[in-house]
Amino acid sequence: EGADTVYMQEDVRVDETGRVILPPGLKRGANVRPAGEDVAAGKVVLQAGQRMRPQDVALAAALGMTQLEVRRKVRVAIFSTGNEIVAPGNVRGPAQLFDSNRFMLMAMLARVGCETTDLGILTDDSSLIADVLSEAAPGQDLILASGGVSTGEADCVKAALESVGTLVFWRVAIKP
Repeated sequence: EGADTVYMQEDVRVDETGRVILPPGLKRGANVRPAGEDVAAGKVVLQAGQRMRPQDVALAAALGMTQLEVRRKVRVAIFSTGNEIVAPGNVRGPAQLFDSNRFMLMAMLARVGCETTDLGILTDDSSLIADVLSEAAPGQDLILASGGVSTGEADCVKAALESVGTLVFWRVAIKP
């Protein structure tokens, strides 16, 4: 009480008689952190809905907060479909393509904080796709299909969707 300056312990030495020797040149008020220096009373430091970064978690802890209300990560399941789709590392036959979209989508979703579930490559079988959709849907917020959504006979995602639920809209006006 009554002190206006703080000397850092590592800058102070004790001589052979036990006297504390203070280094010269320290200005009045040095190393003092007044209350409210980091955050002024009443200042909003974390906004509702903001993504929590490590420094935000540290700030909350520094302010004595023991709990924060947060939203869970969005859960997204992803599958590729098509008899012509082959997993990277497997032998690719004539007219077959390596599956790349699924990996790109999983990486993009992970980058924005989603929790992804990889449903793999599904064959052009609307019954199989319907079963996978039914099994995956309860644990997911979104299911993404790569392939199988055009107008060909082998494009059976639409039929699978209609067999397990209500199709609200079909198609988005974009081109690759």
